[in-house]
Amino acid sequence: MRKIGYLGPAGTFSEQAALLYVQGCPGELTPFGDVPELIMAVQSGALHCAVVPIENVLEGTVNITIDILAHETDLKIVGEQVLPVHQCLIAPYGVKPDDIDRIVSHPQALAQCRHFLHAHFPRIPVYSVNSTAAGAMEVKKSSLPMAAVANRRAAEIFGLNVLMENIEDKPNNCTRFVVLSHGIMHSTGDDKTSIVFSVNDEPGSLLKVLDIFARLGINLTKIESRPMRTRLGQYLFFIDFEGHIEEETVARALNSVKYMSTYFKHLGSYPCFRSEEGA
Repeated sequence: MRKIGYLGPAGTFSEQAALLYVQGCPGELTPFGDVPELIMAVQSGALHCAVVPIENVLEGTVNITIDILAHETDLKIVGEQVLPVHQCLIAPYGVKPDDIDRIVSHPQALAQCRHFLHAHFPRIPVYSVNSTAAGAMEVKKSSLPMAAVANRRAAEIFGLNVLMENIEDKPNNCTRFVVLSHGIMHSTGDDKTSIVFSVNDEPGSLLKVLDIFARLGINLTKIESRPMRTRLGQYLFFIDFEGHIEEETVARALNSVKYMSTYFKHLGSYPCFRSEEGA
């Protein structure tokens, strides 16, 4: 059976996304302790694929994911999942909000609840761990009156009490996950393509690349820059757009972008995520 990795332990939002993925692509789920270890397990062949977070509505891109994709692997994105994120404040039974002396969670989860934590626990220190479920596990094992920011499933798994629900600062919070593999996905007619590239540091160079998509009528869904890791002032540009590399128009666009780039990498063409409501 295919081995599919996710950022564990059980009870993370990554596990929820992985559970959704295996409904259509059955496999054995395997937890990993951090994102780099997880991605490199796919690169080495220890896993068939991995479900990793790449973007959050409130906190933006998960930089470690796109940096590894750009610089350290030849993996492709073969799918995506978008998961609503509702955070809870959880603690051992018997611990009340006034008892809490520290709060732990993944850095992204803490950032997503920044205003809530400042308003309700302004003098309580917060500590980062590798995942929301790891924070719940730490709270479970500790004899201190700690709390964790995690989801309701983590509370159930580790036998903790939900003190407060929906503590994220924005109600429309959601995280986009991508599925990474050595394989490729053929066109379905409703696809998305991701690329990363760099251009010469000269006036209009990026605009010329973007104009390629405009002239061919290709809709961009995301564009973001990251440091090139070479010297100051050099950047990589990550772009998502509608369409598949097997489509003639998309192939023409990518050939033109590649010709104009100093660095180019096709990160994958894969089916667009569609919720049951068609969002």
